[in-house]
Amino acid sequence: MQRVGSIIALAFLGAIVLLGGAAGSGASPTEVCAASGPLVCADLVGTPATVPPTDAESAHYVSYVSHISNDGSQSATHVTADVDLSAGMVLVSASASVGTCSVAGQPTCVLGRLASGANATVEFVAQVPEAEGTATASLTVSFDERVNDGPTNDPKQDTVVAKEDTTVSVLSGTSASFVPKGATVELTTDPTGTGVATGTDPLIGGAVITQSPTSVNALIDEVDAPFTCPRKVICRAGPWLHADIPGTFTNPPLAFPLRWDSTLIPSSLSPKKFAILYTACLDGCQLQVISKRCSSATPAVSELPCLTGVAKLSDGDYVATLMNDHNGHMR
Repeated sequence: MQRVGSIIALAFLGAIVLLGGAAGSGASPTEVCAASGPLVCADLVGTPATVPPTDAESAHYVSYVSHISNDGSQSATHVTADVDLSAGMVLVSASASVGTCSVAGQPTCVLGRLASGANATVEFVAQVPEAEGTATASLTVSFDERVNDGPTNDPKQDTVVAKEDTTVSVLSGTSASFVPKGATVELTTDPTGTGVATGTDPLIGGAVITQSPTSVNALIDEVDAPFTCPRKVICRAGPWLHADIPGTFTNPPLAFPLRWDSTLIPSSLSPKKFAILYTACLDGCQLQVISKRCSSATPAVSELPCLTGVAKLSDGDYVATLMNDHNGHMR
């Protein structure tokens, strides 16, 4: 795993505070309607709007949703929706509320007939490229008028095209990805790739979102919130790193890997003095100090949250991984 780090409210060495929240989403949909033929309209929205590039450690994904409607007075027939992706993107899955979808070759959803006033929804998931830049997805909806409702498609089909641009970029203090069910995604806020929190770049954080039976939108970002440092604890000032990963993860749990430069830690301090601050809320509740270590690299659910892999490396860096069953605020 690439080194990912976080300096997070140090209790002697470090402290982590976790709390659940809400994930971000893409922009509001812009509907595009056909210029001729039946009044068929479509939109396309991708979530999240900004996503890290895919790399050797983790693939990152965008979830797309399109709403297609027949707002005309006559039926639209032979309705199909073709998915087109810019270079470097990979289609993972596609589904529709009516009809069937195929991801092989030219990805197409065959929707069939849409009566006047009817609508359909097409959803698909795509892996983003390795290079930073703009990833573009488009959905071309083709259709005939009712008068052309023969056994084969009209070669003069009308079309409407909805497009969505997604920014592919690594940002300091912000990282988001759609996580398809059954996939594992590693998020990091580290724009330099060093993965080591330092005094000049302390807000480096990471989270490994483990496999889940459902899809989720995962996010790490910076937030400002009050915090009272407990006595006998060294605490870092500044923003929180907010991890927003819906659901409960127990087999395996969520992993928050930490790595920080030795200059942040007093030379006389041993990594054995690690402590974790854990709370169910950010304001108006008492912090509970937990200093336990995991019994193994695969802790039992009853142990969570706990620390594993605590060590001081030969280069002086400190490492540890917080294992937990849900997410929250970290500092």
